[in-house]
Amino acid sequence: MKAEGFLKQDERQAVMDLATVLNGCPELGFKERKSSDAVRRAWQSIGLDVKGPYAITGLRAEIKGGHPGPNVALLCELDAVANSKGVMHACGHFIQSAQVFAAAIDLLGRREDLSGNVVLIACPAEEFLEIEERERLRKEGRIEHLAGKQELIRLGVFDDIDMAMMLHAHPDTPEYKLFLGGTNLGFTAKDIAFTGRAAHGSEPWNGRNALQAATLFLSGINANRETFRDSDRIRIHPIVTKGGDVVNSVPDDVRIETYVRGASAEAIRYGCSIVDRCAKAAAMMMDTAAAVRTIPGYLPLRQDPLMTEEMASVASAILPAGAIGYGVDSVGSSDVGDLSCLMPVIQPTMGGFIGSLHSPGFHPVDVLSSCLLGGQLLSSLAYALLSNDGAKARRIIKESRPLMTRQEYLRYLSGR
Repeated sequence: MKAEGFLKQDERQAVMDLATVLNGCPELGFKERKSSDAVRRAWQSIGLDVKGPYAITGLRAEIKGGHPGPNVALLCELDAVANSKGVMHACGHFIQSAQVFAAAIDLLGRREDLSGNVVLIACPAEEFLEIEERERLRKEGRIEHLAGKQELIRLGVFDDIDMAMMLHAHPDTPEYKLFLGGTNLGFTAKDIAFTGRAAHGSEPWNGRNALQAATLFLSGINANRETFRDSDRIRIHPIVTKGGDVVNSVPDDVRIETYVRGASAEAIRYGCSIVDRCAKAAAMMMDTAAAVRTIPGYLPLRQDPLMTEEMASVASAILPAGAIGYGVDSVGSSDVGDLSCLMPVIQPTMGGFIGSLHSPGFHPVDVLSSCLLGGQLLSSLAYALLSNDGAKARRIIKESRPLMTRQEYLRYLSGR
């Protein structure tokens, strides 16, 4: 692997400094103020004009090529996650940001060869967490949608972008391998409120037990699992967030949250129909009410095949033989899937990490090596796309078939 010779010593130290600062200030989505400030300072330190904040903490900067051409975006994510150990970078996002910084340093020295521009975008709130807090931000008018890239799309940050790329950590893979062409699932979030009638626990016949309705709902979901096609990869995983108030009263207010994941929009819709039907049926059986709130989540990731092909080509010159794999899915869901429905996108996953994503034991094997290798891969691909009059980028744009326009996507998010 050639990353050891990538960048000068002082530049390598600047990349390491950024990673260290970001890892030391993990913040949840739409709260990444320290992280955003650190990324802004790093980008400004190499002479970039940084725009924003967008969607509270998001940033954008541009490396102008020597000739006109397409705009290629390098993406990183600012937020951390919460687990049993508190808020921490258990998804590798601090590495992403340092990778993009490393790529930017390298591309600045080669920008005259580019026919087009490289746009750096730091995205907030990729993790779909703290829904009530984000609903509060929406009510205050500070955001309209609950995820970072959804908001950036709404605000027009991606309007002039022709294609985008980012890297993500691949869990439980200490070796420096690159996985191309994988997918991840999309999802829709559901909140279910079962409302009954309270009564003393010694006289339950006077009440309407919302907890029993919730229990029937969970049983109904489980009974429907055998109807899920393997190819649809439907995952429904509810939790009870409120089971009652006091032990000697019939529960009259019970809340359940769940995601409905799937490999396609159609699969997600089918899973959602089961949730809605089971909630309605359970409420009828117990003579309670059930209110189901649907929150648009993320769309499944579509990796552009031509961009994947180009990444394989540049990676083969950097990684040792046998270090490139295909079709290994990344875990969970990401709002980069939404972007991939609008334009050519890739999100390869890269090894060099120990532990499961979001777990307290997740960490990089070597921080600097991960940052430099990822930066070299991103820089090499951006250069390959935009050099030689941007021929490769232009071909990708010409052959791309987006699933929807920006306006169609925003209507989807709004449920219209």
